[in-house]
Amino acid sequence: MARALRVEYPGARYHLMCRGNQSRDIFQAQEDADLFVRCLGEMCVRNGAVVHAWCLMSNHYHLLLETPQGNLVDAMKWFQGTFTQRYNARHQLWGHLFQGRYKAKIIDDSDSSYFRIVSEYIHLNPADAGVVKPGHLIDYPWSSCPLYLKPPSKRPDWLEVLNVLNACGIPNDSLTSRRAYATYMDLRHQSVVLDKLSPEENAAWQHMERGWVHGGKVFRDRMRDSLLEQGKKSEELEQKRDLSEAAATEVLNVCLRYFKLEVSDLPCLAKSDPRKLLIAGLLRYHYPVRVQWVSEKLAMGHFTTVSRAMKFYDDPEDVWAKEKECILKFIG
Repeated sequence: MARALRVEYPGARYHLMCRGNQSRDIFQAQEDADLFVRCLGEMCVRNGAVVHAWCLMSNHYHLLLETPQGNLVDAMKWFQGTFTQRYNARHQLWGHLFQGRYKAKIIDDSDSSYFRIVSEYIHLNPADAGVVKPGHLIDYPWSSCPLYLKPPSKRPDWLEVLNVLNACGIPNDSLTSRRAYATYMDLRHQSVVLDKLSPEENAAWQHMERGWVHGGKVFRDRMRDSLLEQGKKSEELEQKRDLSEAAATEVLNVCLRYFKLEVSDLPCLAKSDPRKLLIAGLLRYHYPVRVQWVSEKLAMGHFTTVSRAMKFYDDPEDVWAKEKECILKFIG
């Protein structure tokens, strides 16, 4: 499978995310979260990076990171490597902790709405997963959201909140502004829970973890030109989707063999058949393929069925949790 695109320049901002190896849990206790935050702070000091938002879920993390020195690759190599070593030492484990290279989506620096949407997505991850109830988002301990309500003296120096506040229409970092942010996020939480996001917001959330750019066409073209200047070939950029789909197709075929299914069987199964949901969720979590592509391959009809599959894969029912573990081992 093609390696992920990496665009680096001074001041670049990224939405970073990575899951545990085979989607297994990473953060099992508060000590694991504390270790992550300590390593994150050390990375920021060591590499001059700035964190705007972060959130830890049981088996993955999200970061909104800025690199004033344009050194994303070096910073993340040290961070994930150091965290893995310390985590394994703490739990007396060895080997890979993460499922592979982290995803890094570069964020449009000419339109603050993309920055705002990414920050909301990160802070609302527990809400989208149903882990916290409306009105209690700031009670989720494994997130930078509660820190936004504290005065600067009680926040890490490497956590920058003003840019996110400004992007949300909040002018400064005063007590009134921090309370305004809490109210704002509560309203956004309700929109997520009640499924009242606008069509545009829904579309943005559907693609939040896919692709390599959060931004408009002009910004995307600029980043593409930057990659070409770094020595990437035009044909290589155009082929990345094809390579990803080819790799995903191979895994799809393995999954079908696991369930003793043929491609011709798929149209005869219900669109929300648990086997389809499990395969669709696996493909979307591990490969940068489009919702429409997955839907067509698995005969799942409307793309919203694939969206439900992602939640099913992340938190399957008991019997399917065991199937998920078995199928991941089967794939190898």
